[in-house]
Amino acid sequence: MVALSPLSALAQATPAPTSSVSLYGVLDIGLTRVSNVGGQGITRVDDGVSQGSRLGFRGREDLGGGLAAIFNLEMGFATDTGVLRQGGLSFGRAAIVGLSHKQYGQITAGRQFDQMVGTLLRFHPAFTTGIYGMTPGDADRVAGGWLDNQITYLSPDFAGFKFGLQRALSEGGTSATNTGNAWSASASYANGPFNMGFATTSIQGHTVRPGTGYGVSQFLGTTLATPATAFVLPEYQATGIGASYAFGPTTLAALTTRTKYELANGASDAMKTLGVSVAHKMGELILSSGVQRAKLESSAWTTFTLGADYYLSKRTDVYLTFNSRKASGPNTRAVLVTNAPSSSDSQNALRVGIRHRF
Repeated sequence: MVALSPLSALAQATPAPTSSVSLYGVLDIGLTRVSNVGGQGITRVDDGVSQGSRLGFRGREDLGGGLAAIFNLEMGFATDTGVLRQGGLSFGRAAIVGLSHKQYGQITAGRQFDQMVGTLLRFHPAFTTGIYGMTPGDADRVAGGWLDNQITYLSPDFAGFKFGLQRALSEGGTSATNTGNAWSASASYANGPFNMGFATTSIQGHTVRPGTGYGVSQFLGTTLATPATAFVLPEYQATGIGASYAFGPTTLAALTTRTKYELANGASDAMKTLGVSVAHKMGELILSSGVQRAKLESSAWTTFTLGADYYLSKRTDVYLTFNSRKASGPNTRAVLVTNAPSSSDSQNALRVGIRHRF
């Protein structure tokens, strides 16, 4: 016993590796009135507008020396019906595992968002009003787009500066998100009231449906057979840069993006956007407004956003939002993201909702 006592003392003095698993989620649901969907107004109960409803598990195991094993599993679901989102995938929002180090950053592998949403969403005019006001068809992926089979590196914070790199493999063309290889990169900087971010994503074999997503009847010189006609693009690249500055309770933000499309026949063009917004905090109430202008070929879209968000607690808020899109150009109809196209050049959505985070 005397001989073992030093070992016992050493064991008590050395902290044992720790591990933890946390459960978290978001529930969003509300009542929406859309002015024109295929020629008629629709009132519906829908969810995942301010934030996608989700249930997630996040884990971390301390391996010693500043190194830790980490994982994240996250499923998306519809609060109004209970069905799974993301095509019915069990963990369609995230399924990753990897290693994290305080000094060297973290590396993970699996299915997760590319770098557009995490870096640029906070600068988008629709950040506080939800997905209806995002860029037409979410062409620039700022509302959130996933890549399968990817390896991601995220750097530590270097005096406010951070960067990220991602590479997604095509797995012989069997990947559901990219028939070819894909990559994404980001850089961001934060210093007190000032924030800025840059992100870019390039995908070989990206599928778009411009008829239902953008409300157009032609795309890169090709007339659409039906509104649901899909194009698998050999080359697709979205790039954006945004910034914000907080003047006390008031925050001004701006974001510009450029999304380049290229068909197999060599035809190409880019959707260019510019948006600005302002948000003002008054106690538990946040008021916001914004405008975005987007243009592709001879079509253009102007989107206005208005929002009022009141926090009943740190976890629960109620909100009222209004998103309006006006289209212009030959045979171009308005369509707010996740909605079917309007029969005219305008579409509006008025919504009241509640959101709870846990």
